[in-house]
Amino acid sequence: MGRTLSRRTLGAADGAITRCAARTMISADTTTHGLVLLWVSVPLWAPALRACLPWRRLPCAGRFTLTVAALVYGAFAACVALVMLPAEVLATFIGPQLLEMGAPGGRWVSALHADVVVPVFLAFIPALPGVTWVVMLLLARRWPVICDRLGLHVLPVPQPSPDSTGA
Repeated sequence: MGRTLSRRTLGAADGAITRCAARTMISADTTTHGLVLLWVSVPLWAPALRACLPWRRLPCAGRFTLTVAALVYGAFAACVALVMLPAEVLATFIGPQLLEMGAPGGRWVSALHADVVVPVFLAFIPALPGVTWVVMLLLARRWPVICDRLGLHVLPVPQPSPDSTGA
């Protein structure tokens, strides 16, 4: 004969499983959010590292970092404003009205979200470090000349002497 568990035992077991699953999901979710934050912030920390390299230090390192970040994030904002926003507006507001009226274009207008908005967004996020790298390399070559022509005078960075002990 089979043994049945009481509701109290099942409830306690379910609560323990839920608590364990919640602990596991929170840590995995936190890790995922941390990696996404690190990935999306590449336009901020990668140029800062490049500008402060001791053997190839750039003048006005903070301005270099902010300029690269502004160019990369600006490209993303332009993509949102020019491609994704109009497609999302069409798919959200115009598409359902066309479907309700029975117009032949209603189906493809309603599908713009899945066919245009999501792929464009998902294609840009993995490309973010690559776009940052290209902008950073192109701008780093010209950065000393840009600072000089803008009249941004920077105090020279003291270089360690060859006989210093570093102490």
